[in-house]
Amino acid sequence: MTFESPLSESKVPDHSSASVESASRARDRVAVMVDAVAESEAASGAPSAPAQTAERIMEALARLGYRPLELSLKPNEIGEWVKRIIDGDFDFAFNLAETLGGVAEGEHLMAAAVELLEIPMTGASAATLLYCLNKGHCAAMLRANGVAVPDWATIDAGDPPPEDWQKFPAIVKPAAEDGSNGIHPSSVVRSMEKLRETVARLQVDWSDLVIQEFIQGREINLAIVGDQMLPPAEIDFSTLPEGSPPIVSFEAKWMSGSPEDRGTRPICPAQLSPEQVKELQRTAGRAWRVMGGGGYARIDIRLADDGTAYVIDVNPNPDLSLDAGLARQAGVAGWSYDELIGKIVETARIPASGADEVSAEWTFVEPREPAVEPA
Repeated sequence: MTFESPLSESKVPDHSSASVESASRARDRVAVMVDAVAESEAASGAPSAPAQTAERIMEALARLGYRPLELSLKPNEIGEWVKRIIDGDFDFAFNLAETLGGVAEGEHLMAAAVELLEIPMTGASAATLLYCLNKGHCAAMLRANGVAVPDWATIDAGDPPPEDWQKFPAIVKPAAEDGSNGIHPSSVVRSMEKLRETVARLQVDWSDLVIQEFIQGREINLAIVGDQMLPPAEIDFSTLPEGSPPIVSFEAKWMSGSPEDRGTRPICPAQLSPEQVKELQRTAGRAWRVMGGGGYARIDIRLADDGTAYVIDVNPNPDLSLDAGLARQAGVAGWSYDELIGKIVETARIPASGADEVSAEWTFVEPREPAVEPA
């Protein structure tokens, strides 16, 4: 997605003269955890959602006074990787692993290893990462706890869509993926015939799928860091090509300059009434609590024409790239990129009993920067 971010390199503070606080951190060794396969695919331009680069985050950590060390997990080197963690005398881990061996279903496993070693870690627990990745399981947990979600059905490997599905338009997605992998304009279908075609096409690359009722309406992104709710953003779909569905597809996220990229423009802060903002933030907070969330997250909500706020995705450990949504929302809140990374570090902890503790109270951060408007 193309946007003009208020968060620029010029706003990153100069930490060259170390403060007393940063000096006290100078001994803090940080294991920056990444998946080597995902990083190499991103560098090679492979046709998949790129992994966020660790380089800029490590630079921010260094400016903040920490000693970061990239801990990259390579295929068939799990034992060596675990030994490096044990021998590294790390004060905490900064978890940037979104896959294991390039496969999204393994996202939670590096986090689980760190938890077993009782090393404080940024972001969500292994349990939350696992629960949120599977879209069907996540929807079931949310609905059981009173959070509105679109109707859905799961499709096991090789199975056709359920014959009694009647909720059209619908959207078909891989059941356990993120970064819009597998989501294209053709993923939104309006008939059983198209549903069958789309399911068959996706099953070439993914085993389990999920069908969701496609909610027509505004798409709002809510961002959470610790116990703070950042100003919400909205995706403006008004300049998408005619006939292209209003979704943030793979093309919109990762194919710079494509019609879908140019047609999905963020507005931050979203143009909402104060009452709407608070209600959406309460919905996002409720969803994050249900999933045992902690650390930082992005909650995607569709605001239907009747006013119902449907949670369509709960994203723990979202992309921290400088031009990604969380950094944009932090910039509108008046935070520099270094401040965002520092606040995420402050949330690092050892999850209790495999689950994160979520604050009972939220701090709602007001916008301090001008809105980012569509061109």
